Amino acid sequence: MKKILIISAAILTLAACHKEPFPQDSDNEYLVYTSPGKDVNFKDFKTFDLADSLLVIGQSDKPVYSQSQNALALIQAFRTNMEKIGYIYTPSNPDADLGIQVTFVIKTEKYVQYYDNPYWWLDYPGYWPAGYWGNWTGFYYPRPITYTYTTNALIADMVNLTGEQDTSKPLEIVWNAYIGGPAGATLQGDVKRMSAAVDQAFAQSPYLSKTQTK
Repeated sequence: MKKILIISAAILTLAACHKEPFPQDSDNEYLVYTSPGKDVNFKDFKTFDLADSLLVIGQSDKPVYSQSQNALALIQAFRTNMEKIGYIYTPSNPDADLGIQVTFVIKTEKYVQYYDNPYWWLDYPGYWPAGYWGNWTGFYYPRPITYTYTTNALIADMVNLTGEQDTSKPLEIVWNAYIGGPAGATLQGDVKRMSAAVDQAFAQSPYLSKTQTK
């Protein structure tokens, strides 16, 4: 089985380096953050390899590697973009210059507001008056209100495989992409939106291109 690259927590540090995320259309599209490594000349790289599985985090206490149709579609989105900008795909080649690993993160957020806290929307100008329903004064909530929503994230790490291998040295991440946003109604829909967001990640990283002309 092809080697699966596993990188430590430098992921989010790199993702935070990009000055501004790309806000896609307002219909619940994902935000796209990208960040290059320091002093990296991408013209030095020619070939790349992709981890053959998608690491899925959030459904189990243990790592889950998926090769489902949806997982492979997301991996393919990275291959397509890399080849489009001039890199050569060399699967399972130990001499590949770059390695790309892709991680899908499922995270459920929970927000709880208790009834002894103010409900800000009740004071919003024009909010429903209690008198609309008859001779009533105001509203009250007899129980806590809990809101839950699920967010998805796709994280890609591009690592430099040209250096001398040494177990005492970490792999250098030369590019990172973080794609995140609210989960949609279907997984297929999320995959479609994420694939479009992968395109955007490369579009906003022109320094990656080997075909770009000055």
